[in-house]
Amino acid sequence: MALDPDTAARYHRLVLVISLIATGISGFITASKFSTGDRLLKSWVLIGLGYAISALRHGTRLAAYFYPAAALPPTVGNVLVIAQNIAIALALLLFVLAWRATGLTAPVSRRAQITSTILGIAVAVIVGGFPLFKALSGAEPNVTLLVSTAGDIVGLSLIVPLALSAFAMRGGLLMHTWIYLAASEVAWLMYDVWWALQPPVATNVGPSILEALRVSAVLFAFIATVAQRRAMR
Repeated sequence: MALDPDTAARYHRLVLVISLIATGISGFITASKFSTGDRLLKSWVLIGLGYAISALRHGTRLAAYFYPAAALPPTVGNVLVIAQNIAIALALLLFVLAWRATGLTAPVSRRAQITSTILGIAVAVIVGGFPLFKALSGAEPNVTLLVSTAGDIVGLSLIVPLALSAFAMRGGLLMHTWIYLAASEVAWLMYDVWWALQPPVATNVGPSILEALRVSAVLFAFIATVAQRRAMR
């Protein structure tokens, strides 16, 4: 927060890129522990792929601070944003489906599960509504922002199912994988809320909090990859 805006922006981007690279690599390492046909193989491959794509996109933006020619063409950057959001959203959905296939039930009533899930979806739609409105309100709809926001809404909608999956594990080692995936989405939820509501002040406080939430979301996903490998020992 004490850095000048330009230096702070480069510092934030560097920390984010390091976090993304670590999470992408860890996701692929975790995927390598599964055999073809295992339910979670695709989930971890998509996690690794999503964060690897994000690392590439933000890595080139970091390089562009020093070598402007390294900047990606806007079209390529937009494609990467779309691919990243689809990969992560699909991965989280597969995690939820994998839990349901086990037949385990969360220690709450069916009505409570349905109610909490509906509330979670409502929160996701409300939080994603502002950028979604921006994506649709222009003379030409912003397809990239639209897909990115849709991916966010899917991910945020899965917070409750992911948390219920963790509770269904009832203290088992795999519980940590699902709970940290849910924590990652909670951090993304806080990121989206702060992005929409932060006051327009001319200091580094707002952007620093925003970047801290984004890196936290990535690192929770990293911890989930490690938790999965620990549970398989």
